[in-house]
Amino acid sequence: MLKENGGKMIFQILDDRDECFGIYSNGEFTYDRVPHDVRGTWSYAPVLSGHNIDYANIFVGGRKIEDVCPEGLSTRLKKREKKIKAFINSAINAKMNVSEFCMFEVVPEQHLRHYCEVKNEICSYIFENCEKPQNHQFMVDLFEMAHDISQNNVIVDRGPLKKASKHDGKARTLLELTDRKKTRILYDTWGTKTGRLTTKQGSFPIMNLKKELANCVIPKNDLFVQLDLNGAEIRTLLSLSTGTHPREDIHEFNMKNVYRGIGTRDKAKKRFFAWLYNPNSKDYLTGRYYNRTMVLKKFYSNGEVYTPFGRKIPSDDFHALNYLLQSTSSDNCMKQVCKINKFLRNTRSFVHSVVHDSMTIDLSIQDRHLLTQIKEVFEDTELGWFMSSVHLGSNLRDMMEVSWS
Repeated sequence: MLKENGGKMIFQILDDRDECFGIYSNGEFTYDRVPHDVRGTWSYAPVLSGHNIDYANIFVGGRKIEDVCPEGLSTRLKKREKKIKAFINSAINAKMNVSEFCMFEVVPEQHLRHYCEVKNEICSYIFENCEKPQNHQFMVDLFEMAHDISQNNVIVDRGPLKKASKHDGKARTLLELTDRKKTRILYDTWGTKTGRLTTKQGSFPIMNLKKELANCVIPKNDLFVQLDLNGAEIRTLLSLSTGTHPREDIHEFNMKNVYRGIGTRDKAKKRFFAWLYNPNSKDYLTGRYYNRTMVLKKFYSNGEVYTPFGRKIPSDDFHALNYLLQSTSSDNCMKQVCKINKFLRNTRSFVHSVVHDSMTIDLSIQDRHLLTQIKEVFEDTELGWFMSSVHLGSNLRDMMEVSWS
């Protein structure tokens, strides 16, 4: 029986619901509390927030347990998983609503013990053979933020959806989704190779919500406040090269200083991105100010992108810069959102959602005095100061930009 590994007391959670919470460690079952000496388990659970825990699935970059299981334990893991599933299926066949029962009420203790033991051994193997990732704490913070967001029901005004549903299939789909008692935003923190968040099946589709339909989403409190990093991936490129940023809209800056005489902001924006993510594109004016070759030499080698935030991403030459900037920009933004999420915990306001490089806060008027501080936190990143814009609105479509000094 494996008890400890390198000072870590290995454990597994039986069920993380408050009324069913249980832990297996050191050959024993503990209920209703987290033992003080546990230090390592397979994956994050909200009940572990605030505890100093190492998570094996972060050590292996979010891969599934069956994919990282040592060959000698693979057969045992499959056997124990099969047993657990058999008991659950038996309960379902007996017309039990398994969501109303605790795991230890459905699966006999001896089978839970065997299952937890093999998971403990797999975790021990990972902790012994894998280096703790640089971004471990950040991933824990990200899990916590995603969980906090998932606890808030998305408030939907069904009126605009009903009107749009007469001619819009996506509006009809949203109507069906929001007909449930609870509509939540469920983020998948392992959904992409670069680390950008995606949403899980059954989630409110915040990541691809049509602008025309966004007025159906309204705040629980008084108004939405949206903060958006200006030209985040371009500024990330600057941070990884020169380290200096224009203190104005990045596309306006490019229009005036990089592409003199190009005419419009939109033309400058299109020209820049046509160059940035096409390694075969040659643009003397862009290349004179932005050095993608130098950045790639620092963060890409032997088919791997190594980001400043500790991610390692397999890539070919063509996609390397794309992966580097997308991943680094996303992590840089999410680190700030995680800070703001913690900052707002003792207020009525909360982080409503995040979409790529923007964050929306469901703001209570009584917390309006915190906005300047929130904006400062959002912009003061580990890659340096990033300019942001601020929009206010009574729904997610009709947001008005406000000046901030």
